Amino acid sequence: MLKVWRTREGEGGRAAGAFQFERLTVKVTRWRVVLAGVAACAYALGLIAMAPSEIIVARSSNGERQAVGTVWAGERAMPGGFGARWAVMPFSSILHLSGALRLALRGPDTAATAQVLARPGRVLVRDLEGTASMRLINAAAPGLPFACSSVMRFDVARLSLKGRPVGAGTIPVSPGDCAPSGGGAATPLPALNGTVSADGAATTVVFARADTAAEVMKARVQADGGLTASIEPGGVGLIPGVGAPVSIETSL
Repeated sequence: MLKVWRTREGEGGRAAGAFQFERLTVKVTRWRVVLAGVAACAYALGLIAMAPSEIIVARSSNGERQAVGTVWAGERAMPGGFGARWAVMPFSSILHLSGALRLALRGPDTAATAQVLARPGRVLVRDLEGTASMRLINAAAPGLPFACSSVMRFDVARLSLKGRPVGAGTIPVSPGDCAPSGGGAATPLPALNGTVSADGAATTVVFARADTAAEVMKARVQADGGLTASIEPGGVGLIPGVGAPVSIETSL
């Protein structure tokens, strides 16, 4: 708060003497300046919130818009008919001292919602619920050499993507099939049980066969956002083009 100091003659109880020239200091607040500052901050926040979503989601390589709406509330289109919608949650942001978003995924066999809390060095997904086609994975990572038709059902209370490892929930997967992205014969994919957990080193998501409990796929997210994804021995022969266990390392 901006303040200015003024002085005035004191009103001593004596007409003369040691305190005749006493000066009292009075603190005066320039309320017009304060109100102007508040209005300017509100205006700046309004400009940011109502700015077009293209500020955070760039146009495609051919110049087409990939998102509509504003920074406050918008939606991004994804390949395959999928989309991701977001909305800022101001009260949750204040409560958790983080940027809080309500995220909704939609598309073929897909209808899921979650809350995302983000701040420097920390990204946490909470209350992830609903269903999603495994083809959504291809929409997020178009370079994958295979696509699967199974449907995942989310019941995840917490999933850390960066920061202190936290994980709790399940992701059962329905039976389906997987085929090479470039075309070719599909292989059947049995029902899978997915579990989300965490230890001191990483957050882990494991998919295992429902009939034999053999691990098929695994992903580990470390505190710094490093991701290790692998096809386990139980997934050999189920995933097209994978003839042996394999793993990749990247970062989120």
